[in-house]
Amino acid sequence: MKRNTLGNTGIEVSELSYGTLIFAEMQANLTLKEGGRSVKKALDSGINFFDTGRTYGTEGHLREGLRGVGDKAIISTKTHASSPDLAQEDFEASLKELDREYIDIYHLHLVHSTQDLADRRGVLDLFLDLKERGLIRAIGASVHKVEGARAVVAERDIDVLFPVLNSQGLGIIDGSIDDMIEVCRRADAREMGIYAMKPLAGGHLRESPKEPFQYLRNLGFVDSICVGMKSPAEVEMNVSIFEGREVSEETLSQIETASRTLTIYDRCVGCGACVEACAQGALHLDISQTDESKGKKGQSIVDMGKCILCGYCAAACPEFVIRII
Repeated sequence: MKRNTLGNTGIEVSELSYGTLIFAEMQANLTLKEGGRSVKKALDSGINFFDTGRTYGTEGHLREGLRGVGDKAIISTKTHASSPDLAQEDFEASLKELDREYIDIYHLHLVHSTQDLADRRGVLDLFLDLKERGLIRAIGASVHKVEGARAVVAERDIDVLFPVLNSQGLGIIDGSIDDMIEVCRRADAREMGIYAMKPLAGGHLRESPKEPFQYLRNLGFVDSICVGMKSPAEVEMNVSIFEGREVSEETLSQIETASRTLTIYDRCVGCGACVEACAQGALHLDISQTDESKGKKGQSIVDMGKCILCGYCAAACPEFVIRII
């Protein structure tokens, strides 16, 4: 597996990295053992870079799969915290859950704008202190917005950019793929590390993954491509693609071919929490399904043409009626 240095961080990462959001309760809902088995397969296959987040609930899966490997694995995780105290709590919880003494890349999770970044300045200052003490190797920020990416690239204290990037620009909230590429080229010029999320656009491009992967590889500035992989067979398939090998018939026979979809059960009470949580504008409330006798204010409806199966809506649902299956 080819490895690249992540910008000027000195951190060497595999060109294919492992996104663990797919393990989460709001997605495949894998057990620690199931997720850990796929993580171990990835490590044995040459993948050394694994991405998680405090809100995903998947740090334990990484701990399970990476048990005993020490610093052979590079781990990035994230916090949504808006205050230093809450960020410190998240950081300590991540260290414990991952069973690590330090975090390789610690992200501000989903920076939306210059103002959003300014509001989290105290958290960024905490990250700088942790980095100075050797508890963080690099500071990053994940973004779904071009505006957020521009803010991150303008901030010299951030080392790594983690943007939505795919050939169709699906999942970029406020601009086109060309807009995001332009910002990434500026990040590359200042030697930031760049790794891409949503390369298959939440499954929209999964039928023929070679082309969207190659599109990102050809850009010239992407250090790693982060892919969610549910099973050891999916790991083997993607590693084969990245290494230029034919995917075996045996592996293909084990790949789940059914397309995943967002399911919202009719127990939905129409509270609107999911609509507010969806940055893609893929959800709306159908108030024609109001039923006051059941305390139902409407039914949440998904537009699968806009949905990137991130699962953030499921995490926000107080009634637990949203699943990605």
